[in-house]
Amino acid sequence: MVNKAGCFAFAALILLSGCLPGLETDETADVEESDEDGADTVVEVSPEIPSLDSYYRSILQDGQYRHGATRGFSTSVVYNRMDLERLEVGLTELASDQFDPSSYFFSEGQFITRSDLNSWLRRYEEPEDEDDEGNLLGLNPPLGEGSSFEERERNSPRYLSHILEHNYVTENENGNLEIGGLAIGISLNSAYYFRERHDDGSYGPWFDEEIDEEVSLEEGQRIAQEVLERLRSEDREDGRLEDVPIVFALFREAPRQSSVPGEFIATAVADPGQDVGGWQTLNEAHYLFPSGTAENEQRTDAERFNQFSNDINRFFENYVGVVGNGYYQNDQMQRMEIEIPIRFYSKTEVIAFTQHVTDRVEQHFSPEIEVQIRVTASGEEEALIVREPDEEPYIHIH
Repeated sequence: MVNKAGCFAFAALILLSGCLPGLETDETADVEESDEDGADTVVEVSPEIPSLDSYYRSILQDGQYRHGATRGFSTSVVYNRMDLERLEVGLTELASDQFDPSSYFFSEGQFITRSDLNSWLRRYEEPEDEDDEGNLLGLNPPLGEGSSFEERERNSPRYLSHILEHNYVTENENGNLEIGGLAIGISLNSAYYFRERHDDGSYGPWFDEEIDEEVSLEEGQRIAQEVLERLRSEDREDGRLEDVPIVFALFREAPRQSSVPGEFIATAVADPGQDVGGWQTLNEAHYLFPSGTAENEQRTDAERFNQFSNDINRFFENYVGVVGNGYYQNDQMQRMEIEIPIRFYSKTEVIAFTQHVTDRVEQHFSPEIEVQIRVTASGEEEALIVREPDEEPYIHIH
């Protein structure tokens, strides 16, 4: 799979769909529609921006971004911000293989509601009596057997953490925009964290239960098929989603103490009218540099990074902490993101240092690897260095 990280930064991904719930328009011109109050609504496609990368274009409603139906839900269910960012950007990377950015527009999800998501992420619960509704839509398993709270939770961990929906919109033969496909990210726990809430409102200690990756894969595939059936139900948008392809991607979150994000473990497509099939296992990983894990599992790259770091530190009298995050596919590094915090003395020093770093990038990192470096001072970015694969580095001094 071609790595498209960086090509889909969300500043350029901000896209709104036509012909989604409550919105239909013609791409070629501004269109005025009447909303429920009778006021005109202007829907427009954002202009193309010349770029070396491929970006999805956006559609603005009254000049504003149309947020997803579950806006804000992600931050309450995904613990690690790095996991959330990787889930969002990575899902778009995977979807781009099915939905060409030159032919589709992007929108945050509009079909899975907050109410849907809230019930789907909870445990499955049978009603205890006629006054109890239970939760028959829960995609996490029922509470397990056991004589204590800890036993019941450990015996049946919650596998599912979050479901992320992306919509992809295309132009039909009449010039109107309509839904062309969906991408669904199934975010899974690698470790299930839980604690007991007591009757007085206080909480007990945290417990955690590790989940094997094979179990994550099996549960993720089960959940994906169930989500597909619910999305294609006749009760949802009159069955309109029966006729569009839906990409599914299984993401396995990193443990809470991790310094790097989790990774996607599998992807598949449900073609129109078909079940989810042809699962493709993905082999991707992130490594923190420097770290013992990187030294043990990616020794050659760890040595190169250490040489790069040593060269950087020769520029200053005091030690500079160079930290990198390496992204791998099939055990091959695809991208290295580095942050270099320095003590800022003068702009000329920043310029000279940035030139020095750029030269060392060319010496220590293979030209096939994408490299992004942020030079910071007191938490503020002073310079940015970006080298796309087989391209000359781009430098920006703030």
